[in-house]
Amino acid sequence: MLTTIILEKNYDYRRELQNIIQNRITINDTSDEYDMEISLSTDNILDVKNYIESHLEKSYLLFVDLDTVSQDIKIWKKIKDTVAFAEIVYLSDSDHMIQKIIDIHAEPLDIVKRDLNNDTVVQRIRENVDISFTRYKNNILTNWANFFSYEVSHGVLARIPFEQVYSVESILNNNKQVFLVCEKFTGSILGSLKHLEEQHQQKLFRCNRTTLVNIDNIILLDKKTKTLTLSNGNKHLISTRRVKKAMTILENISS
Repeated sequence: MLTTIILEKNYDYRRELQNIIQNRITINDTSDEYDMEISLSTDNILDVKNYIESHLEKSYLLFVDLDTVSQDIKIWKKIKDTVAFAEIVYLSDSDHMIQKIIDIHAEPLDIVKRDLNNDTVVQRIRENVDISFTRYKNNILTNWANFFSYEVSHGVLARIPFEQVYSVESILNNNKQVFLVCEKFTGSILGSLKHLEEQHQQKLFRCNRTTLVNIDNIILLDKKTKTLTLSNGNKHLISTRRVKKAMTILENISS
């Protein structure tokens, strides 16, 4: 989930901004709500810093009032470098602050004027929500080598440590979902074996036509019965033409 935080001094402006963001999360150019939530809306910078320090594992979209609440841009640059994922939209009417952002290479997603009566500004905010969620989705699905990222349903993303994954299996007469077996979750997710195999070539091994197994969780290969045993005790058949590759994989794990 993409966590949104709003830091803004003016109460009325903050509420209106919150409504615009929430409406965009709910109604957007896709067929589903974005997997986002507004977790904090405040005028106190300490609230934001404490929240982020307690949730460094989360991904963020931040809207930050630079004119009245926080003029120290380096704080936000540091936060962006610390958390897993962050996009920052600075709210400012000051040309001086805008130039300062540019000078220190703060790399904001956007710098938006604090005028919500302006349709162009409102549209910019909506676009920032769209862009942030798209980047977040791409990031969570592709850039986490030690995590298995997946879609529970359209637009709803999740990730778990790869070590918790045991197997992924095809579902009969269903080419849009697969069956995931892991340490804390067993059930259907969106995707295909082909796509997951291509995405995680170094982590998943196709032992037969309908099953991918986590290489690191293979503990035993029985050549006589042509079965693999995983660390959760589950056994999976190996197709004849894949036995040799399975043996090589197990030798590499043991060495």
